[in-house]
Amino acid sequence: MFKIKNLNKSFQNKQIIKNMDLSVNSDEILGIVGPSGAGKTTLLRCITGLEEVDSGEFYIDDKQFDPTNNSESLIGVVFQDFGLFPNLKVIDNITLAPQLVLKKSKMDAEKEAKILIDQLDLNGKEDLYPYQLSGGQKQRVAIVRTLAMHPKIICYDEPTSALDPKLSEEVGKIILNLKNQNITQLVVTHDTNFANQISDKIKEVKPI
Repeated sequence: MFKIKNLNKSFQNKQIIKNMDLSVNSDEILGIVGPSGAGKTTLLRCITGLEEVDSGEFYIDDKQFDPTNNSESLIGVVFQDFGLFPNLKVIDNITLAPQLVLKKSKMDAEKEAKILIDQLDLNGKEDLYPYQLSGGQKQRVAIVRTLAMHPKIICYDEPTSALDPKLSEEVGKIILNLKNQNITQLVVTHDTNFANQISDKIKEVKPI
């Protein structure tokens, strides 16, 4: 189970998140929805350690942890703009972090990457650069790159914002399939229909 207790975050004396509690069971999908300015992305950045919180506690399986401590690969994130390195081929985008952070050999990292590439139907794209991929393919590469780090939780920031309805449906299927791998998933989205289709529960956030 992933749990947040009493989370608070402000920017320049403006409180964005106030006394927020949140919990989601292992292998469940939590949809986080709300209007622009409600703090959805700020919440995601706090969970993934990209922003330091003013106060609050984070737990995985009842063990408290600090999201800003990168010593463990507990949480992965799929960014809205995908965050792929434009100068690296697909295979290198996927294997860079496992080699640098998890200290895997290039051979082992590539072996696992190819399994994930096959699972997400990216065969034949290994030696392409991001500019040669469609939006849906970039999204899948970003998901593969996150999975290669073996996170317990995957967070998505507006995963369908740049995709047409058909590709959005495909991303939804991928997220649902990942439930079978015992990965907790948090999906930040403005698309309430998409959230309702994939989520086990919904957390609605509102501007303060």
